[in-house]
Amino acid sequence: MKVHDLRRLVNRMDGVMDAHLEKNVVEYLQFSFRWMNNLLMREMPLRCTIRLWDTYLSEPNGFSHFHLYVCAKFLTKWAKVIKSLPDFQAIMLFLQSLPTSRWTDDDIAELVSEAFQLKCLFPKAITAVAGTT
Repeated sequence: MKVHDLRRLVNRMDGVMDAHLEKNVVEYLQFSFRWMNNLLMREMPLRCTIRLWDTYLSEPNGFSHFHLYVCAKFLTKWAKVIKSLPDFQAIMLFLQSLPTSRWTDDDIAELVSEAFQLKCLFPKAITAVAGTT
């Protein structure tokens, strides 16, 4: 259900990008399943993953709830590029090999900060996107 929650949250944040993904038949399950199961570990350098997971450990329900906000900000961070890609294949190739190999603690700090802002804007997004509010 987290993948569905991610899509609904991203749609609220950037409906144009969500529509572009839908138009090109890119299902969130095709890329975000890995993000959810591996907690973004395969998407960035180990030092960044450790920094991110440290935040999850410090945040109430970090792994179960805050991770959704991080994934939403992680995806929308690439919105400009994604919207410029012409088709399914180009989008999927980009999403499966994001340019994060040179990321530093500063990049993770920015991502976490933006995710926290998103959490503050949508404090009940986990239940709200599930339609139970």
